[in-house]
Amino acid sequence: MKVIHALAVGILMTGNTYAFETIYDADSNAGKTTQYPYGPVKSVMVQTTSSHYFTAFFDTAAHASCNAAALYNELSGAVIAPLTVADNRVVFGAVEHGNETVAKVIKLTCHDDERSYLVHHKVPAAPTINYDRSLQLDNWTDAGSRYPGYFQSVTLTAQLSVNTHAPDGECHVVEFGNSDVPGLFNGQMHINNLHSDVFNQTGKVLYDAYSSSMTYAIRCSNSGGSTMLFDDWKINQDLQQGTLSTSYY
Repeated sequence: MKVIHALAVGILMTGNTYAFETIYDADSNAGKTTQYPYGPVKSVMVQTTSSHYFTAFFDTAAHASCNAAALYNELSGAVIAPLTVADNRVVFGAVEHGNETVAKVIKLTCHDDERSYLVHHKVPAAPTINYDRSLQLDNWTDAGSRYPGYFQSVTLTAQLSVNTHAPDGECHVVEFGNSDVPGLFNGQMHINNLHSDVFNQTGKVLYDAYSSSMTYAIRCSNSGGSTMLFDDWKINQDLQQGTLSTSYY
């Protein structure tokens, strides 16, 4: 459970001064769920893993309601996106491209019978993936005019570094039709509750000799977005070249 701290602040609105009590999500980790032991909101749970659209459900205390929200840059305080609050239970909205690697915070404007509040929930930056790898290719075989030649043995040596910026991040290896690669997370294809770690793996891979290609990806997600690192190889007798690229979803 996250530890929440409260601090009263004064905010000037439409010519009048209101005492807003700010309920901070003060945990150093930006997980998808926050439990609040104090204030108008009992919990917030993010439902999405998208960098470009955000949805979260919240549960209010008795006689409390929330009617406005926005997503902010946690470091600069600048507004990233206005959010819509519906039915006193859900907050949602689009997030513009270009904010994927920024740590964020939701600020919910809420009220009860006594006062008004700003309730914060941290939203992490999309995961960071760093990857270094090489292929060892052995035993080229000429298969004749009807079939392409191929390497009988291909070995992948990989070092993978991941920071999901959250205690409940998850990652998995994505294989396409032209690849078969080993589990890159200590031999596993999928890992849950990953915050930050480094993995070293060596194993055999298969590629598609007909297209002379191999493509696979590493996808990591948290409540602030998803990062996908693609490794695309061209493999033939004369050329063995790989290209890394990153996309956010």
